[in-house]
Amino acid sequence: MKNATEYAKRLGTLLRQVRKSVNVPDTEPLDALHQLIHAFLAWETSRNQADQAYSRLMHAVVDVNDLRVTDPYEIVAIIGDGYALANERAERLIRALHGVYYAEHAVNLDRLTDLNKRDARAFLDRLDGMTPFVASCVMLLSLNSHAVPVDDQLVDRLKRDQVVDPDATLEEVQAFLEHQIRADEGVEAFYCLRAYVERPIKVKLGPAKGLKAAKKTTKSTTKSKATTKSKASTKKKTTKRTTRSKASTKKKSATKSSSKKSPAKKTTRSKPTTKKKTSKQTTTRKKSARK
Repeated sequence: MKNATEYAKRLGTLLRQVRKSVNVPDTEPLDALHQLIHAFLAWETSRNQADQAYSRLMHAVVDVNDLRVTDPYEIVAIIGDGYALANERAERLIRALHGVYYAEHAVNLDRLTDLNKRDARAFLDRLDGMTPFVASCVMLLSLNSHAVPVDDQLVDRLKRDQVVDPDATLEEVQAFLEHQIRADEGVEAFYCLRAYVERPIKVKLGPAKGLKAAKKTTKSTTKSKATTKSKASTKKKTTKRTTRSKASTKKKSATKSSSKKSPAKKTTRSKPTTKKKTSKQTTTRKKSARK
């Protein structure tokens, strides 16, 4: 990663500040298979949501094999339609459990404890539907191996605070973090980074001198779209107003012209009446003269 030395300093400052407000849970770690299930629920969401969803899911099935044969839409119904990436999450989980079954002829990962760390990680990475975050969670929390679970929400936050290069990929960010964080601090760093993403923890990292700022394309694009829409709506309103004003002007001019023409029509109609009256008077006079 470019400017790795500067980014490493900012990472160290971040972890020291976040560590003050984070307590590592003193609980018994899950076995590798149940950790895999929990990690799929925690991927791209919060640990609190994952804990609740994991509890509901395991309460709804008989065992992990029953979970393996459960339809993804049923898992979505259990964890909730509003759960982030619910459909993709459920499909990936089922595919990974089927991968475990086909490889081990049983739904368990006990054999991973007998493998060396590299082979265990390779096995997890080969599973269908696997993500780097889930594999790293299993390696770190269940197999006591050095790993730093990273998902897109962590990458986005680190880029926003200029702790990693804005052009770095998820794999590059993960490699950078694993290089900078010591193995004996891995679990604590994991919970610190999760809290850093999930909570409104403010960190003061100071000015990022000589470092490339993260791109803000999404917000600017949204603003430009909103501006375009407002302009379009303004144009439509103006067009409507112009059309209405033109129509009203035409109506007024038509009314005026009709009012001007109406006297002529009245005069034309009144002439025959006058002639009739004159003829009647003439006839009356003639009759009186004869008498």
